[in-house]
Amino acid sequence: MPSASKAFMLSWHNANRALNTPLPAQTARHGADFSADEIISPLDERVIASASEAMEAGQTHYVDVPGIGPLREALADYLNRAGGSAYEAGNIIVTAGMQEARFLTIQKIGELFDSIGVPAVAHPGARKALGVRRRNIVSLPVDSARGYLPAIDGIAAALAEGCRLLYLESPSRLSGAAYTADEVAAISQLVGEHDAAVIWDQGLAPWIDGDYNSLAALESTPTRVAALSDGWPGMGLSSWFLGAIAAPADWIPAMQSQKQIMAICTATATQYAALEAGQIYNERRDERLAQMRRQREGALHAAAAAGLEVVAGAALNILALRAGAGGEAALAKLRESGADGAHFGAPDTVRLTISNAAAAALRDATEKETE
Repeated sequence: MPSASKAFMLSWHNANRALNTPLPAQTARHGADFSADEIISPLDERVIASASEAMEAGQTHYVDVPGIGPLREALADYLNRAGGSAYEAGNIIVTAGMQEARFLTIQKIGELFDSIGVPAVAHPGARKALGVRRRNIVSLPVDSARGYLPAIDGIAAALAEGCRLLYLESPSRLSGAAYTADEVAAISQLVGEHDAAVIWDQGLAPWIDGDYNSLAALESTPTRVAALSDGWPGMGLSSWFLGAIAAPADWIPAMQSQKQIMAICTATATQYAALEAGQIYNERRDERLAQMRRQREGALHAAAAAGLEVVAGAALNILALRAGAGGEAALAKLRESGADGAHFGAPDTVRLTISNAAAAALRDATEKETE
């Protein structure tokens, strides 16, 4: 490639704000890091053994691009149990983490539509994927009182104006807020009325303390929804980069082809490790949720003492905070090491991944403010 062409491409990339959007780390880099997308979780010895056995058995070669059959079946079952959907193995693509899942759906499903509606507050990975090519992006207004979820009225307005593809997070990747059953039903009705489609990020659903409502579970929408999910969160696999797309069968080939061009397939040994993680997930989930409840409670008490306002959210693994009365200094301190809400589209907010370290950081911010 001529030097002039390389210089042009580098210049174009550097000028593209969306492509240069900072991403939260996939997993915590150390015990005191509470800005990552996923909590630190030790790998079960059985998961490690499964990966080792797969490599010793020669499972280091290319496999089916969408993933090994048993894992796709296990992921379909996992998503169906969590969200009430009815996916089969043929609806699943195993991805190298959530960002690849965002990229494939936004690029390939996005090609089928003239525009895409995206929440004004969303995971920065979505904006990064949108920045790859020029497209008509419709900003969906969010309700700060509802954890920055797009308001139903705003979704209806976008669809009425001709937008036929929506990108939605439930739970929100910033706050953990999730749509209620009535709200999901309203979205489903709107999508059906306008013959629209949805990319639905439900990756944080397993951290909901209670029932979860998935758009993919309703009769009027399963053929119009691509659901994105992490692979068994809390099992220690986040740093192994494993996620999933569940989509209508006619949407799969284009994404599968693009994945093959990008990366051939997701690492084979990782897939066998994930298969083992899925088999022991249920025995670990209740323990992890109980731990999250305790850690979140400690963080909530510390946030109140620091003069911080908690943004509404139902997922136990993250906590979004705004400055309340007298909490500006504490928020500024947290912003130094927390996931800055500005990257999500909410500059007055920070997001903490729940851990004992997060509560300690909140207490530390309070002490420094009162010194």
